[in-house]
Amino acid sequence: MKNKIIAILILCVAGLASAQTSSAVKSTAHEHRGFYSNMSFAFAYNWYENSRVDLGRGGENGKKRLVDIYKFDGFTFPLSEFRFGVGIGNLVAVHFGFNIGFFAGSLDYNYEVYNSQCPIGTECPETFDESRYIDDKANDANGIRMFLGFGTTFYPIQSKTSPLNGFFIGGSVGYTLFVTLFDSKHEDATGNGGFGYQFEIGKEWWVNDHMSIGFGIGFAHSVLTWETVDSHSSDNVLSLSFRLTRG
Repeated sequence: MKNKIIAILILCVAGLASAQTSSAVKSTAHEHRGFYSNMSFAFAYNWYENSRVDLGRGGENGKKRLVDIYKFDGFTFPLSEFRFGVGIGNLVAVHFGFNIGFFAGSLDYNYEVYNSQCPIGTECPETFDESRYIDDKANDANGIRMFLGFGTTFYPIQSKTSPLNGFFIGGSVGYTLFVTLFDSKHEDATGNGGFGYQFEIGKEWWVNDHMSIGFGIGFAHSVLTWETVDSHSSDNVLSLSFRLTRG
């Protein structure tokens, strides 16, 4: 046990020494070079249309299609995001990113049934079964949404005397996953996931040689993939973020 503690202390000292060495050779002040990290905290609005499809047998030699449809909108603060990567040439930062938010809002839930008289395995027109239609409006809902991806942030204005120095355009691609709980006598939860992108534009101001603060306006969109119908398979977020960047 003692040897393990000594080894950990040696590693800590080595890490501090490495950090001091890196600091000594760090790039020119007010430039994005080397290690890059960013934290942001945002006011965010999330809305999605999610669905679930089940196929089954309906009546003699017939079939039916059951569709659950969920429409959500809600807010959060903060939507927290963390990015880590490397700044290259004082022009672009390449980074991995992760964000998470807990949203509160309302959700509409529809349950629809479609019948056809064709045997399973064949195609024919469907009829909407109005007697099986359920429409719950404005259920209270709370959920968690996460995004994991890879992206870049561009700083196109090189002049340090320009009022636009610190202007940035960023984007990421990755995977979104969410789960929403809501109060209903028919269903009580929904969730989905899918690939999507994030886009952000904003401005930062240097507060010391290697640290800056700023704000950004962002939009994110994902296409949901789990047992959905095309017309109800999207997730979206609009955000206003406050940023802290190093590197």
